[in-house]
Amino acid sequence: MPKLNITHLPERLQKRLEQLERGEALEARDINALLNDEQKQRLMKAWSEQQALRKKHKPPKTEEEQKKIGWKTIRDVRIEIYKQAIAETETNLLDGYKAELKRLEVKKARVFMDAVSLAGKEGKNMLSAGNIALARAGFGATHSSVNQRDREINAMEDALRKQLEEQASDEEKEQLAILREHEKALEKRKK
Repeated sequence: MPKLNITHLPERLQKRLEQLERGEALEARDINALLNDEQKQRLMKAWSEQQALRKKHKPPKTEEEQKKIGWKTIRDVRIEIYKQAIAETETNLLDGYKAELKRLEVKKARVFMDAVSLAGKEGKNMLSAGNIALARAGFGATHSSVNQRDREINAMEDALRKQLEEQASDEEKEQLAILREHEKALEKRKK
């Protein structure tokens, strides 16, 4: 099973919290699966404190007594830790996304370079071998290359535009000149 990354964690934590709040019975492994080591330690520490409290006091009969002595059930302790985990995850979300993006970029570069170096040793086209490897790995090509057909189509479009401009009336040529001046002015503003 793949390791959970930061993109999945907030949603899964929230789902588990809702299950705990509804009172559903959950396995301890299901609860601990979403927590990091520090959060697991806090959960164990909080529960051991509750067990020590249980040895000192008799079970309270009212909610006021429970609040007064700090009595909590295991479910309450887990809910508290899960709320803390959700808050921590939300504060670290941007850093997690950046780390995940960096990991993917490194993986993409490694796949590309491995394929390029292998193609170089075999005397094949290195760029196309790298792009094929990226596509197989689910990344897509890094370098867009214009093939012969694309060049021919671009040349035909340019020839058609030129022909249409030559056949245009004086008024249409004037409108076209105004349009080009407007586009140049927009380009200057962008810069």
